[in-house]
Amino acid sequence: MLKALDNCRICPRNCGVNRNHTAGYCRSGTALRINTWQKHYGEEPFISGTAGSGTIFFSGCNLSCCFCQNYQISQLDHGKDYSIDQLAEIMLSLQQDGAHNINLVTPTHFSPQIAEALLLARKLDLHIPVVWNSNAYEKEETLKSLKGLINIYLADFKYASEASALKYSAAPDYFRHATNAISEMYRQTGDIALDANDIALSGLAVRILVLPRDIINLENIIKWLAENIGNQLYISLMSQYYPSWQAEHFPETARSLTFDEYEEAISIVKKYGFENCLIQELSPSSEWTPDFKIVEET
Repeated sequence: MLKALDNCRICPRNCGVNRNHTAGYCRSGTALRINTWQKHYGEEPFISGTAGSGTIFFSGCNLSCCFCQNYQISQLDHGKDYSIDQLAEIMLSLQQDGAHNINLVTPTHFSPQIAEALLLARKLDLHIPVVWNSNAYEKEETLKSLKGLINIYLADFKYASEASALKYSAAPDYFRHATNAISEMYRQTGDIALDANDIALSGLAVRILVLPRDIINLENIIKWLAENIGNQLYISLMSQYYPSWQAEHFPETARSLTFDEYEEAISIVKKYGFENCLIQELSPSSEWTPDFKIVEET
């Protein structure tokens, strides 16, 4: 798997660089750069549960979102380098600490190294579910190489519009790659399956960050999901947008989301008949509401 780094094309950027010597678009070489790891209680209820999600935040990213709220990690690369063996040890320590799962945040550009770490950790008795928490700007073939290693896919779905993807994330081909990636994620894991305590064991869930003045894009995303995955899909409809990083460069992203915009987003999810949708209070420090099921009114 690590041979893929010699001529890196593991993500849609297709840099083709030898990451043993040169960083790719993601600004990453072969060392696993990690900002922090911890039990995280602010994820979706079926991920964090009561004991927390064993979250590992990787530095760097293959997108350049102008509004990134974790830009210190994703764009400024704050973190420390670790080996594959050390990553496996981190996973095992989070399991030992009682985490419900191992939650790999922004992992795409480290796919080969993470796969090796997971294989090692499994040999050493890692048995809790593994979450692939990504921006969905991924190659289908890279995801296929992870089959059997990932139990839960938690994918952002950012854009249906080529123009928006180019403008805000420098990725005009985002929709094509994200739809292929999400389809492959669903083929591998299916719908969310919960244990007796409503903690996810496997399956796909999709996160959608509602952006200001972006309802048409959002409806196109929801429509695609309804038609291609199905309205049984678990969706996290996120209200926590606020101007961050370089969002002020564009008038439409230089303000926070309004209540009316978020309410309209909820109405679109209802329109397409989605039965499982998590919603948030409208504030920058939103936490998931415990009653997350949206049901069509009768």
